[in-house]
Amino acid sequence: MERKYFGAFLAVCFMALPNFSNAQNLIVDGSFEEYNSCPSKTSSFHHYFDHISAPTTSSGDYFNTCGSSDYSVPGNFKGEQEAAEGDGYVGIYLYALNDYREYVQLNTAQTLKQGYPYKVRIRVSLADHSALALKNMSLVLGNRKIVRPSSSALSYAKLDLMQGFDFYRVNLTADGSLGEKDGWVTLSAEFVAKGFENHMILGNFQNNVDTQLLATSKQRETGDFSYYYFDDVSLTELPITQYDSDKIYVLERNPYEPKGYKLDASAMASVEKIFDYLKRNSEVQLKITGHSNDAGTPEYNKFVSSLRARAVALYLKKLGIDESRIVWEGLGESRPLKNGKIKQSHLANSRVEFVMTEFDDN
Repeated sequence: MERKYFGAFLAVCFMALPNFSNAQNLIVDGSFEEYNSCPSKTSSFHHYFDHISAPTTSSGDYFNTCGSSDYSVPGNFKGEQEAAEGDGYVGIYLYALNDYREYVQLNTAQTLKQGYPYKVRIRVSLADHSALALKNMSLVLGNRKIVRPSSSALSYAKLDLMQGFDFYRVNLTADGSLGEKDGWVTLSAEFVAKGFENHMILGNFQNNVDTQLLATSKQRETGDFSYYYFDDVSLTELPITQYDSDKIYVLERNPYEPKGYKLDASAMASVEKIFDYLKRNSEVQLKITGHSNDAGTPEYNKFVSSLRARAVALYLKKLGIDESRIVWEGLGESRPLKNGKIKQSHLANSRVEFVMTEFDDN
């Protein structure tokens, strides 16, 4: 595969075409404002909403500024919290005695598009009366609305047994501690749609034994629980990553310390974007080039740069890209960066580059 250089310097990584529809929230009533009546008692979500339900027989709670004292905002029977958005929010048990669980099931405005990237964002707050807090959270995306006749933990094994229900889990990242009671913590994740998703389920899909909880100095009691408020749920389509043919992109800089041949979470996320592009464009192949600084011997530097390029190639193969579409090599210190009058630190030469070209069967 011939490598062509267009331009004197490296292109900005992950150029994307503009997509003006990205701001649209695809979750129907993600802020829980389109209610049928003001809350006054514990009831299933379908009693208050047309597009929000519970996937099990357990109930959940709706809180609104117009509600009765126990179901009002900011004060209610689980504590005190202002809404993150609008006048209302919902509350559910994520951990309780005998694996009791509550869940929120939401509709999407349309079925998600296969191969397209999306971002989900959720605001959560631990209720004041909760003695326990979860260490992490996830959600489930599925192809239809479900109702299971049980109030126990809706485990992935149970979901897998439901006929005609296609689903997968998305792990969420929090911008703060899930033990936060005074304000709201934002959970978020980016994922690539499989093309069947039209419902989202929020909750804890592990039983009590498998649930990871935040450490606490308080002696745990049998009746302790974890109850969270949820608000401002959004799902937006992200721009699709596009790459120009024969242009050099930087996958990552200074990747070699420590253990540079192992991809960290950030590098894996970058490689997954490359995978998405290659999957959508079957006529394209990829060349990966590892570069090192001059801190070691030329032989060692070439060895280290080869390991990094190889790690990227192996991860792409693991994701499903045929090895015939991937070429990789390590060039060591032989191609240092040059940037006019600016003297580059030798450490800046450690990098991984990649180039997209048209696929050549020969």
